[in-house]
Formats: sequence, C-alpha cells, structure tokens
Amino acid sequence: MAIALGIGGWVLYDNIRAQIDANEPVAVGLYTGILERNAVALIDKDGFEHNVRRLPNASVQPGYVYQQDPDAGTKQPKGSLVTILVSSGKPKVTVPALVGKSRDTAVAELTQRGLVARVVQVPSDRTPNQVIAQDPRAGVVVVAGKSVRINVSSGPKPVAVPNVVGSNYDVAAAQLQSAGFTVGRTDVDNDAPAGQVVGQDPPGNSTASKGSSVTLSVSKGPTTVTVPDVALQTVADARATLRAAGFKVSVVGQDTEDESLDGLVISQDPAGSAQADPKSVVTITVGRYVPPPDLTTPITPTTPTDTTTSTVPTAP
Repeated sequence: MAIALGIGGWVLYDNIRAQIDANEPVAVGLYTGILERNAVALIDKDGFEHNVRRLPNASVQPGYVYQQDPDAGTKQPKGSLVTILVSSGKPKVTVPALVGKSRDTAVAELTQRGLVARVVQVPSDRTPNQVIAQDPRAGVVVVAGKSVRINVSSGPKPVAVPNVVGSNYDVAAAQLQSAGFTVGRTDVDNDAPAGQVVGQDPPGNSTASKGSSVTLSVSKGPTTVTVPDVALQTVADARATLRAAGFKVSVVGQDTEDESLDGLVISQDPAGSAQADPKSVVTITVGRYVPPPDLTTPITPTTPTDTTTSTVPTAP
C-alpha cells in the first residue's frame, strides 16, 4: 500500500512538474536575416506560434525576415504568437502621366514616387522644356527606384544660318525668311554703300533655331567719299569713273590752244582725292582746241583808187 502511494505521488509530481515546465516563459530566438521558411521552422521548434507578414522593403532581398515581434531574447510563454516581417522586394509604384508637363514638374513627381528621372533633350516644335514623351507609359506598375525616361523639348531643331553679309538688305532679308528666320534691322555708320549688310547676328554659317531672329547691321552709307582724280582722261572715261564712285557729272568746255588737251579733262571741282558727299556733282572742265591766229602771213597795203575823170583835149 505504501509503495502504491509512493508511486502515485511520484506520478502526480511529475505531471505537475511537466505542466509547470510547459507554462514557464522561454526566450524568443533570433529569426531576422534568414529565409522565411527557416524562421518559421525555428519558431515552431521553440514552441511558439508563427505569424508571417510579407511587406515591401527596398533594402532587403525578397523572402528574408527583416523584423520580428517580440524581439530576440524576450521571454514568452510557449504557444505565444511571434510575428515576423518578410520582405516581398522593392515597393511597387504606378508611373504617373507626365506628357505635357514641364521638365521640373515631371522630375519632382517621379522623385516623390521613388522613381528616377532620365531626362533626354529632343528637338521639337513644342514649347521648350515640355515633356513630349515618356517610357514606361503612364499607368504602368514598376518597382521603386526604376528609371523613367522623359523626352523634353529643346525647341525647334537648329538649322544653318545663311551668310548674307555684303548683300543688299532686301535680298538678305528674303533669303533669311525663306530659310525660316525672322529678320531684325539696325542701321549703322559704315563706309559701305547705303543699304548693304555689313554684319549679322547670329553670324553666317552658324546654327540657330528655326523661327528665331537674325539681326542685320545695314550701312547708312558713307558720309563722304574720295573723289577720283580724272585729270587728262577723256570725257567718256572721266564720266564713267566718277559715276562708278557714286557722283553725278557736269561737263563744261574751255578753249585751249594746246591741241594735246583737246577732249581731255583739264580740271575738276572738287579736285581729285578730295572728300565729298556721295551723289554730289563733280564738274569737269574739258579742253576744246582752238587754233591760234597765223602771224606769219604778210599784210598787203591797200592803194587808194583815183575816181577823178580827166578830159583829154581833142585836136582841132
């Protein structure tokens, strides 16, 4: 009987001790930094219930535990719930609609969503700095950190600027306009003939946006020009020389006894090499040969005629 009571007491003690051990708190293990399946196996082995939550995490590879609750080392009764957070990879975002927006606005929107803007300048007739295309298109779901290309208008494609220096203004303006440029004009003092283009901005053979303005510097014409020296030229040559220099010509004749000066310019006003207003009149004096009087021919004196009638006596 005593033996039976002793055995029964031992069994009762062992059961009570087992219940106490089962309810005694145990330390929670470290489950972070390992794969989800390994963490779950350890939690179950340690006598806890596992709770898995899969959330995006840009810095942890998919499938790995990056956080747990309770923390490692915390004592909890067996059967308690241990929650682990498992990375599902980088967060995903929807690409916004960017076409038609300004470059700065588009870049700001992408940055706010965790995306990287790759700006590409593209010639276009659209307003400069406006987004004209994007890739991926709006509405596509991508992972955070993905690069999104946005094509941004850099304005019309540059074209060659014709070189019109030396041309008449009207001709130069027509040439530039036909090439797609607008034309501005600035009149400047210059020795070139009036109306001649003596400068341009942008310069010839450079490039500029179609539709932009090219400013032409146009000569007002010289204030004075040098009068050509036409002394001893023929009338025809003198007139041609002076007219080519922009002057009007007036011709006057002057008698001369020097036959070598016949038909040649004896003098001019203004004088050769003088400065004069363009288009003013230059008077040239042309020699006109007049033979001198012949002093070698003798002069015959004139004898007076006797008009008296004499009467001859008649013989008786």
